[in-house]
Amino acid sequence: MLVLGPSDVPFASTYPSPKAMSEKDMEKVVDAFVSAIERCKKAGFDFIEIHAAHGYLLHSFVSPLSNVRDDQYGGQPLENRMRFPLRVIEACRQAWDKPLWVRISASDWAEGLEQDASGAWKQWGIEQSKVFSSEMQKLGVDLVDASSGGNWSKQNIPLKHGYQVHFAEALKQALPSLTISAVGLITDPLEANSYIESGKADVISLARELLRAPHWALIAAQKLGVTVKAANQYERAWH
Repeated sequence: MLVLGPSDVPFASTYPSPKAMSEKDMEKVVDAFVSAIERCKKAGFDFIEIHAAHGYLLHSFVSPLSNVRDDQYGGQPLENRMRFPLRVIEACRQAWDKPLWVRISASDWAEGLEQDASGAWKQWGIEQSKVFSSEMQKLGVDLVDASSGGNWSKQNIPLKHGYQVHFAEALKQALPSLTISAVGLITDPLEANSYIESGKADVISLARELLRAPHWALIAAQKLGVTVKAANQYERAWH
């Protein structure tokens, strides 16, 4: 099995070592994203979220832990590590005229600092995420979804309710005109709403909680004293 990446750095010793991508490989990936957008148009989707988090290809390009290239697409310069992900995102933006979101990992959760005293970037973190998000905003990205992790096998994440909200808050403070989503173990409607009301985020994204409680939005509305309409076939259950 051929695995491609920014460098030949495996996620862990039990994972395959990727082949560093060539310019031709990158062009194929850009074309594949654009082709996927054409399929989204035919399917009638209302918005697209590009997954640039959790150790997937675009995240692995921006992180200095996984991108140790010595060309224009990698190494220490942040501009280099962002170059290919921004190229993909720009191509998607040009091909898609509806809302475009991007999910990022705002931290690799590796040990130590994001940047050392000499100015060298040691891992991906919130300061680089601010720059990355700013560049995406310039390209016309409508929302940045602030997740984290997935690129470092020894990551140490302090899991708790809303454990990633501080990343969303930092991005919102740095880029007040960019719509920011908070995500990650957000389950309680009152706490979720507090993140919005306090200005820490503009949007709350849910995943596993919606699998556990498909009617979470209706439950949240009840707890917050908001009147919403359930689907016709469920309406009797909510009155």
